[in-house]
Amino acid sequence: MYLAVAAALYGSIASLAKPQLTTIHPILLSSSIYLIIGIVLTILIKLTSRSTKINKSELKYIFIISLFGAVLGPILYFYGLMLTSASLAAILINIEFIFSILLAIIILKERLNKRGVLGILLIFTGLIIVNLNYNDFNIFNNNTLLGNILVVIASLFWAVDNNLSNIILKKGVSISKIIQLKSLIGGTISFCICLIFAIPLGGNINQVPFLIMLSLGGFAGSLYLFLRGMKKIGTIKSVMIFSTSTIFGIIFALIFLKESSKDVYTLLLSSIFVIGEIYFISKEEK
Repeated sequence: MYLAVAAALYGSIASLAKPQLTTIHPILLSSSIYLIIGIVLTILIKLTSRSTKINKSELKYIFIISLFGAVLGPILYFYGLMLTSASLAAILINIEFIFSILLAIIILKERLNKRGVLGILLIFTGLIIVNLNYNDFNIFNNNTLLGNILVVIASLFWAVDNNLSNIILKKGVSISKIIQLKSLIGGTISFCICLIFAIPLGGNINQVPFLIMLSLGGFAGSLYLFLRGMKKIGTIKSVMIFSTSTIFGIIFALIFLKESSKDVYTLLLSSIFVIGEIYFISKEEK
């Protein structure tokens, strides 16, 4: 169930982030989000005395994860989000799940039985249905094509992050430690980029609550719950459930950003396929 909650939190990212990009540079936004996560987790770990040591090999993996998942991925995603709609970004980000599944099969040698394959078919059917009524914008429109491409590339980087994180989890590194170090490293690198290229370090005090929600909910909360799920049931089944974030993303964009009107019945129909997919994955685990 926490994977479904993770999907809802992840689906809120585009709707929370897009308004902030009107006054905050994408690289600064990425840096701020991950530094907030890293600092908060560092304080919590100190207070609970749950700090664990990691060796050099694990630290190398975490650095690579940070580069892909907390620097390149979010920066490209936020640049892409500036150029496209939150609704379309919520749809395109699903490519991350396809990349994740392919990488899990190729790199981690994960396999699916018949129920798992049926689950994939159901989730993809649901996602196709949810995309059918988007006639008011074109995914290949010249004005948004670059943004769409950036979101897709960001999806690939996050897929690499997902699979490398699974490797680290299997080595015994705690979820909180991975998120803490990844966030501190990624946030610091992005902040250094801001300084090097003289990116304005500005914003609005009214944006602080949204940045906190975006950091601790959309990114940290969803990542923590996703990694818990991945540790328990593996990359493929976790990303299949997590891919339901598209439905949440479209609903949030519709309600809060007043983006493209969407046929409610289409969303309900796609949700039935999504629920069916979660059911088959749950049955497989039992």
